[in-house]
Amino acid sequence: MNAPFGEDLTSYNKLVITNSASLKRQTIYYFLKTSGFSEHHIKLLRNNPNSLLLNGKFVTTREKICDGDVLFVLKNPNKPTNISPCDGTLKILYEDEDYLIVDKPHNLSCTPSRSHFYNNLGGQICKYMWQKDKNFVLRIVNRLDRETAGVVIVAKNIEARNNIQDVYKEYYALCEGKFEEENFTISAPILTLESGGINERKRVVSPSGKPATTYVTVLKNGEPSLVRLVLETGRTHQIRVHLSSIGHPLVGDTIYNPAAKETDFARLLLKKIEFTHFRTKERICATSSFEI
Repeated sequence: MNAPFGEDLTSYNKLVITNSASLKRQTIYYFLKTSGFSEHHIKLLRNNPNSLLLNGKFVTTREKICDGDVLFVLKNPNKPTNISPCDGTLKILYEDEDYLIVDKPHNLSCTPSRSHFYNNLGGQICKYMWQKDKNFVLRIVNRLDRETAGVVIVAKNIEARNNIQDVYKEYYALCEGKFEEENFTISAPILTLESGGINERKRVVSPSGKPATTYVTVLKNGEPSLVRLVLETGRTHQIRVHLSSIGHPLVGDTIYNPAAKETDFARLLLKKIEFTHFRTKERICATSSFEI
């Protein structure tokens, strides 16, 4: 099947075939395997008849290839994300063919919920991306709580989602009380509480939990205190659990401090994210414009 004249190729990645003679068999399948595509990704490409375009013709993974051939691979062979687009202005910190990094404000949910169905970050991202790629699938790498502001990474394709490497995260937090030390480490396992086999919203420090380590630097010691946190692990509610376990819960965190009063400002901010780009091997760094 020949590609129509003027075929829109914005939904495809362009690959130029090189060193095809070194492949076990000179087919698109083996080229994709040696190019880092997972078996699952290749299976999705097989199931979509318009996913592979070789030298202007739609083909299957069994098609033979030669050096110099040009192959266009559909970025998102999955079905497009089925959520409603939302109005709102995205604060874009970085963008390339694989990643979109945005700055999420406080009090905005990352994904649709019953109370935030038409006002969420995922809907804003889809509205923006569907103008570029009608097959875009929403893949948020690091979801943040509604109350948390900061850097959010979106993978534009399966490869980008599966191959993100060496992620470094730096958080700022407002917490209660004064600290005796300026720099210290919290190493305490975290356990998810269950009730009738269903996970509860709250986690606790427990010897039965999973290992978790948080590095803490006090930036402002007072009421409240401002701290910078770097996580060696990424357990759910890790910062909230660790800080509350040493008597310094987040300001306004009613889950881990029932006596607290809710706040209308961000008490936790993912200030900076760094990671190694799987394709370019460059170090990507994104810093939030928000402060707390």
